[in-house]
Amino acid sequence: MKALTRLLGIGLFLLAPSALADGISVGPSALPNEARAKLENDIAAAKAAQPKLFAAVKNVKGHRPEHYGKNRNPFPTAARELRGLGPAALLPMLEALAFQAPDRGKLTDAEWDALAIGMLEAVGVIKDARSGAVVGAIFEASALRPGVRLAAARAAGRLGGDAELALLTSHAKSGDPLELHAIHGLGEMMRLDAAKHVAQILGSTKDAQVAEAAATALGTLGSSWAWKSLGPKAQATGLEVRKVCANALAPRAVRGKAALRTAASEALLMVDHPETLDLLRAQRSVSGTDARVVDGLVVRVERKRQRAPK
Repeated sequence: MKALTRLLGIGLFLLAPSALADGISVGPSALPNEARAKLENDIAAAKAAQPKLFAAVKNVKGHRPEHYGKNRNPFPTAARELRGLGPAALLPMLEALAFQAPDRGKLTDAEWDALAIGMLEAVGVIKDARSGAVVGAIFEASALRPGVRLAAARAAGRLGGDAELALLTSHAKSGDPLELHAIHGLGEMMRLDAAKHVAQILGSTKDAQVAEAAATALGTLGSSWAWKSLGPKAQATGLEVRKVCANALAPRAVRGKAALRTAASEALLMVDHPETLDLLRAQRSVSGTDARVVDGLVVRVERKRQRAPK
């Protein structure tokens, strides 16, 4: 939680009114020329063919107080509503994010950001390469609130291309103001290079908050459930990625400060590589390891496996 608190605090000094952007989060001038021109053409064609879909994106309700205020736990969110519109809503969302924002009216910053965050989450789920230029520009935008930047980082990770890998790894380094955001973005990228980069951070950083973020990201990146959902063809790559994650997490799960041990142990349980128990037992002989911590985590792994559906 400390890492997430710090992450959401980074960049507060960069706040600027969203009205300065043509879209909700950036303007078209932030995009590379070629990508901007292609998106402008694609958006114009899609708008002519499906005007009702563009209207539907502009008229989502989940972030508006008259809608979410009726919920038992009032909180603005548009993610589920936007995901429900499906892949055809991609271009309307990209238009709103970077070309032409819908009317903001009297929406608060939290409500306005909920719309951007919902769009970025939906864009990441769609995984269309045309989103890369917009997502990357938002991630690196100077005038941006932290929650939107984190959503952009995660969307970039879900897109998962070489350009997104290069973008996130370039910022996932010590001293970069976007480091924590980039680490969480890499956690969404189910690629071996991403796993190796985050594992290297976890193994070398002296910053407890960065280490906690890296451990959490490795749990997401190496999740056994997530890899299983990709089907049999992904299993060989999944095992390789999960092994990198497990090797990095095992030492941190049994040594160090309690907050990091907790984050690493939970992540290790998510990864659940076949060699997890061997990796943990090997830590018993390492100086500074509390054998009781190792034994307790071994028991948790065994119980988890016993409860898993066959």
